[in-house]
Amino acid sequence: MRSFSIILLVLFVSFGFTKLKTKVKISPKSEVIIKGKSNVNSFQCKYDSSFLNNEIAVTSFQNNNKTSFEGAKIAIKSKGFECAPKMITKDLKTTLKATEYPTIDIELNELVINKTDYIANITVQIAGKSKQYSLQVVFNPKNYNVSGQLKINIKDFDLKPPKKMLGLVEVNENVVIDFNLYLQY
Repeated sequence: MRSFSIILLVLFVSFGFTKLKTKVKISPKSEVIIKGKSNVNSFQCKYDSSFLNNEIAVTSFQNNNKTSFEGAKIAIKSKGFECAPKMITKDLKTTLKATEYPTIDIELNELVINKTDYIANITVQIAGKSKQYSLQVVFNPKNYNVSGQLKINIKDFDLKPPKKMLGLVEVNENVVIDFNLYLQY
C-alpha cells in the first residue's frame, strides 16, 4: 500500500500537480461597478468596498497552465450598491431581490494562463440562480491587482428589468460588471 502511495505522489509531481493553501483578503481600495442602460439614459452602481474585508481561505491546485480553486468565493452584499442617478438604487435592490437573497456569490473555479492572457472560469449566483462564465482578466503581479469586465443578462437569473412610467422607461437586460480588485496575501 505504501508503494502505491509513493507511485501516486510521483505521478502527481511528474504531471505538474501542486497544491497550495493560502488566505486572501480583498483590499478596501478595490472597486466593483455595475453599468447598465435604459432606453432613456445610462447608470452606474458602485459597490461599497468596505464590505469586502473578509479573509478567504483558498486552496489552489496547479496543473501546467491551469489552476483550480477551492474556497475562492466572495459574497457581495446585494444592498451594498449605490447608484447614479440615486433613484436607480432602490430599483437595483428590488431587481436583485436583495431582501430575500442578501448576497451575490462569485466563485473562482479555474484560472487558465496562456502566455500573457488569463482566462477566469467563474460561477455567479444571483437571486438563488447560478451561471458559469469564462472571462479574460488582467493580473498585475507587482500590486496583486486583478481587473476585468463581466457581461451578464439578468434574465439568465430569472430577474426582470425594471420598468417605470407605465413602461415608457425600460432598463436593458444586459449589464456589465467592472471589477478592479486588489488582493492581499
